[in-house]
Amino acid sequence: MKSMTECRNLNVVAFAVGLALVFVLVVVGCGKKDSETPDADQAAVQATDQAPATPAPSAIEPVAAQPEPKADPNAVAVTINGEKITRGQVDEAVERQVKAAGAQMGNLPPAYLEQFKKTIRQNTLDSLVKQTLLDQQVKAAHIEVTEAEALAYIAERGAQENPPITVEKIQEMVESQGGNFDEFKTQYRTGLARQKFMETQWAGKIDVNDADAQAYYEGHPKEFVKPETVRASHILISPDPNAADPNEAKAAAKAKAEALLAQVKGGADFAELARANSSCPSKAKGGDLGTFGRDRMVKPFGDAAFALKPGEVSDVVETQFGYHVIKTTEHTDAQTVALDEAKAGIIQRLSNQKKQQAFQEYVEGLKDTATIVYAPGFEPPAPRPAPTTAAPATPAPTGN
Repeated sequence: MKSMTECRNLNVVAFAVGLALVFVLVVVGCGKKDSETPDADQAAVQATDQAPATPAPSAIEPVAAQPEPKADPNAVAVTINGEKITRGQVDEAVERQVKAAGAQMGNLPPAYLEQFKKTIRQNTLDSLVKQTLLDQQVKAAHIEVTEAEALAYIAERGAQENPPITVEKIQEMVESQGGNFDEFKTQYRTGLARQKFMETQWAGKIDVNDADAQAYYEGHPKEFVKPETVRASHILISPDPNAADPNEAKAAAKAKAEALLAQVKGGADFAELARANSSCPSKAKGGDLGTFGRDRMVKPFGDAAFALKPGEVSDVVETQFGYHVIKTTEHTDAQTVALDEAKAGIIQRLSNQKKQQAFQEYVEGLKDTATIVYAPGFEPPAPRPAPTTAAPATPAPTGN
């Protein structure tokens, strides 16, 4: 179970790394968070049994694992319109991607792992080629972003997080992970310059109107249903992990939870009891876990919290974290978001999708007209031949 501080630190790292990847690779997002960052106070009751997704083995052909010969990092991997990308630059970018995919790759057999890395290498090299082509256009257009502009953007994004993250905190976390904040800022300057340039390419070409928004809304009704939620507080009594007899520790924890429940039913202040007794970091807030959906917490806890009416208190509930006394304070039924409320977000999402498509088409066009020379061993894979359709069988002569 992570502490509140640890969880917030991880959120900062995810924020910083996520921003860097978005703008370095010029990936246009949908402008919508698919899910909120879990509250650190909920860590002691959240469901944690979701395994990371693993690429389907059928999509990856196994290859024999072979050690790569040591190569010169200064050797040229590819030249784009006369501009060189070295093997060292490719290796560095690949290493970042491998680390990012580490959890998934750890579940792959060695033979598939080698092919997985090969695929990452091919995709990374293609991304570097596209970035170089785009940067050449940015340079030709004399578009630049100052350090002050990059810092202002980082600060703006940090302020939008919950809780807000300062630039100083982001710098601290980047450096604690072995990063260099000056390089981090340079990545933003590069990424924002690319975005500025692409805005000139999109001007007048991206048109999404109210009718488009309505059509999307009506065609995707499930996306606009807000799930049922509750707000709840709890008192968690965890068994002593250092006890000589685990069964005795569990019995003692359960007895304490039942005694606290009796005090609550007798009129004692729930929040004060949580502050004085709970094992969860939420005790600092009187046990308040905030608002959450049914599936956010482990099942026994979620089932109990959603079964209560506002103001009601549960019996003692056992989970893998210990014994809980739960008090539900708010209950909101599932509801559908009205079109008027959703329209602005839909238009933003559809606009971004069109921008993404336009960006891909633009960069592919640059590749088609560029002079790109790959060094041996770095050539892109040959495109797969289009599937052929067998000709219909000729009917046999009838003999008539």
